[in-house]
Amino acid sequence: GNRVAKAIASWLREQGHEARPHGGPMAGPVTLIPPALACGFGELGKHGSLINREYGSSFRLAAVETDLPLLFDAPDSFGADAFCAGCQVCANECPPDAISRDKQLVRGTLKWAVDFDRCIPYFNETYGCGICVARCPWSTPGRAPKLAERFARRARDKGATAPEAETPA
Repeated sequence: GNRVAKAIASWLREQGHEARPHGGPMAGPVTLIPPALACGFGELGKHGSLINREYGSSFRLAAVETDLPLLFDAPDSFGADAFCAGCQVCANECPPDAISRDKQLVRGTLKWAVDFDRCIPYFNETYGCGICVARCPWSTPGRAPKLAERFARRARDKGATAPEAETPA
């Protein structure tokens, strides 16, 4: 990710634009997950990482900050959030028990939350972790597109159901 971000930033500067590469989800002055969510790169997973409809959780974020005028996409919703609501794999596998099983209110927004006061010390003591992402069903190679299609289809089917038909008698 860093190599690609640096190469793109160099190319943008050659074209006459300001460009600064940023690697890692929390490296440097830019926290990458919120803008990645906003631009439609994926959904926030229960494990606190991004889930992409094609790559699942198996990728690293990097970015380029630039003055190049760009068009942006809208957030993407394909069912990862609904999947995470019923899945407990990452929470069950987390050695420091840092992953919340239910959404939490974080700065006024209900979302999946990781207790970094538990996560980071364990990460530092063991020189890395990533068990949550490794065990995430979305991380199995080739599985993410199939899961995304299945859950997007469920959401479409649910949306096509008349609201009064869903109301219990």
